[in-house]
Amino acid sequence: MDADTTPAPDLQDGHAGDRTEPRTLAEAERESVPEPRSEPGAELAVGPGAGPGTGAPVWSQERYRDGMFSHAVDGERGRLQLLESVLDEATRSRLTALGLKPGDDVLEVGGGAGSVARWTAGQGARVTVTDLDTAFLGDLSGSGVRVLRHDMYTEDFPPESFDVVHTRFVLLHLPDPDRAVARLASWLKPGGVLLVEEPASFPVLDSPHAAYCTVMRAFRDHLEHALGSHTAWARSLPVPLQRAGLGEVGIDPRLQVVYGGGAETRWWQMTLEQAREGIVAAGLARDADFEAAYREMDAPDFVDLSVAVFAAWGRRVL
Repeated sequence: MDADTTPAPDLQDGHAGDRTEPRTLAEAERESVPEPRSEPGAELAVGPGAGPGTGAPVWSQERYRDGMFSHAVDGERGRLQLLESVLDEATRSRLTALGLKPGDDVLEVGGGAGSVARWTAGQGARVTVTDLDTAFLGDLSGSGVRVLRHDMYTEDFPPESFDVVHTRFVLLHLPDPDRAVARLASWLKPGGVLLVEEPASFPVLDSPHAAYCTVMRAFRDHLEHALGSHTAWARSLPVPLQRAGLGEVGIDPRLQVVYGGGAETRWWQMTLEQAREGIVAAGLARDADFEAAYREMDAPDFVDLSVAVFAAWGRRVL
């Protein structure tokens, strides 16, 4: 998850030989790395009436860095790599169609396990990848990628820094995804393109598989109430890009199909298992529901939908 409010972020430079340890701020300033600027307000309310004393979630990087989806969770790197195996082909095709070319300055927000940043660098682009926790991105140093710990919600890049900005499965977890889109758009050079890919959970709400439907509904509710995630926000795309002043706006919604024992099924089982304790404690589902759902998902003849993925893009008008 791409969130950190550290005042002086750690940077890693893939152009610095074999060196992979974080660089100092002074070293970064001597190089052509766009230097982020912190905004006030590291803790921001999520949703109506949110804030201290209200019982509603408050934006805090620790919720994402140290809780569910934390890189410290056993098997998290493998979980992210499974998701990459499911989503990367569509991401690569869209970036290619939008005109990604050698020499482009590219910002990858929320780098995860690093596959998109690695591929983009392989196309000849100059890539900066950000994340809350860069533990899974260290091996990008040999691919010529700059790695930056950075909170895109509270730290800026200079305007007109990048030809391409991309983020995937990040914005729905932020307090105000529309505000985040506007921030991303402001970092584009004239003619630059923003591509966002975000999930919406509505396809699981009427699944014919009873246990699967129960735990997927419970997972959606848990994300919304415990983390403040906006599980339906993607349905508003591409309107937020239009409001951010971008032109040539487009959208490509697609349904994710899950098959018994397949890669996406395994990803969902690992993801659900991370949330299981909190879901059961909140009374949203029972352990027995999870076990029944996993049996359904492991069946060779299991076929169902998971989420809808909305890819939306827009270009900064020259």
